[in-house]
Amino acid sequence: MKRDMRMRGRTGSPLAQFRALAQSFPLALSFPIALCCALMMSAWLAVSSSAQQDYWGEVRKSEAARTPIVVEDFPVDASLGFTAFYYDGQTPEDLLAQDLMNMSVFQVVRQRAGDAAPAVLDVNGDPVTNPIVARVRGRIVGGRGGPQLELELLEEGTRAEIIRCSYPVFSEGEAQPDRWQIHIWADSVTRYLTGSPGCAATRIAFLREGGSGKELYLIDWDGKEEETVTGMATVLVSPEWHPGGKRIAFTSYHRGQPLLVSLDLATRRMITLSDKRTPSAGAYSPSGRQIAFSAATTGDAEIYVARSDGSHPERLTFDKGIDTAPSWSPSGDRVVFTSDRRGTPQLYVMDADGSNVAQLTFNGKWNDSPDWSPNGERIVYVSSVDGRFEVAVVSSSGLSAPRIVTRGGGCEDPHWAPDSRHVVFSRSIGGQRNLWIVDVDTGSLRQLTFSRAQTYNPAWSPLAERRIRASGERG
Repeated sequence: MKRDMRMRGRTGSPLAQFRALAQSFPLALSFPIALCCALMMSAWLAVSSSAQQDYWGEVRKSEAARTPIVVEDFPVDASLGFTAFYYDGQTPEDLLAQDLMNMSVFQVVRQRAGDAAPAVLDVNGDPVTNPIVARVRGRIVGGRGGPQLELELLEEGTRAEIIRCSYPVFSEGEAQPDRWQIHIWADSVTRYLTGSPGCAATRIAFLREGGSGKELYLIDWDGKEEETVTGMATVLVSPEWHPGGKRIAFTSYHRGQPLLVSLDLATRRMITLSDKRTPSAGAYSPSGRQIAFSAATTGDAEIYVARSDGSHPERLTFDKGIDTAPSWSPSGDRVVFTSDRRGTPQLYVMDADGSNVAQLTFNGKWNDSPDWSPNGERIVYVSSVDGRFEVAVVSSSGLSAPRIVTRGGGCEDPHWAPDSRHVVFSRSIGGQRNLWIVDVDTGSLRQLTFSRAQTYNPAWSPLAERRIRASGERG
């Protein structure tokens, strides 16, 4: 009985929704009906390869501790006649410092104009004890297409150039400086110093409850630029990005029955991918040419795979029990999913054609909602620990023990960032659910949304050269 109560509380879990709601209907009610009611988301580079290799290695040796890096003030050419501030009062250099700190590998020190040396405290007020490795220098100057932000990443001791970039300060039609260019530069700095792709030039799709349903939203990784994508006044479930970053698949009830749909963010065109009974938990393959999903055509939910337009669906699982929440390996040849075929929900891995099924998790009575990391090394999921739902990670090989990375419970819907280090998830505190980001290597947390409306089902976008908007793109 206690387990049933916990299942009903896991609103973001496909398996929990399927079980709890199906069991809540009278026996006289047909199982398909129960299922339908049960489930109600241009820069240019000049790189010094030798400097890149030297400092990649040096920073990676320091991953246990943050590596100090200086961000200088970016002076603005007086002839331009403006001061560079974003709508929230941040300057480009302060935004860059924030982005780099949020990468979890850097300790960022600001050096203000006129200061002879960097500050002895980082931007969070903590002392800097390790040697500074690199610095970012920038300036805003005039250009043919308008003001340009010129940026350099320099080795600290010799001031040797590691990378240089130039970005337009304003996007077309925008009155405020474009934050996205700084996000791209933060990823470039991270990539050339650590080898990690970074995750600043990304958006997170998520669902939020409204007066008449749940709607799809987008937000930048730093919690800015939130926007509403849908206004369908219906129930939406489980958004998932296409690897091209311009489409999102989700389950919608806008026609009175569950449909797996794909929404083109630029054109707002929506197509139906599957109308099989209770289709949910769609997940695009890394190539974008296929989509895996769960559907209950024979009673229990099973895993299917189809072309990205929903055509030619093929069933992959045939065991008794509920199979749901598929996620692809980055190579596209394997799929992890949740199944209760042996009594309790656990993670299983199979080949992309449904063969060679192997159980991945054995600890605990509830492991669900897996997501395979972009680098292929780890799988994040939700695990029940002493009756509380926490975010956990396990090696994709299953050779290392699972590790819990959150505390306090109330965690659901984990999804990897492109850097394979950060995970976004929803968390309920005092009955209020919002989005959080956790660094799975250190356990450090950052709250992303602060809404009074229930917010959940986040999905992290791939890296993008332009901010992806619901009404199209802007540079």
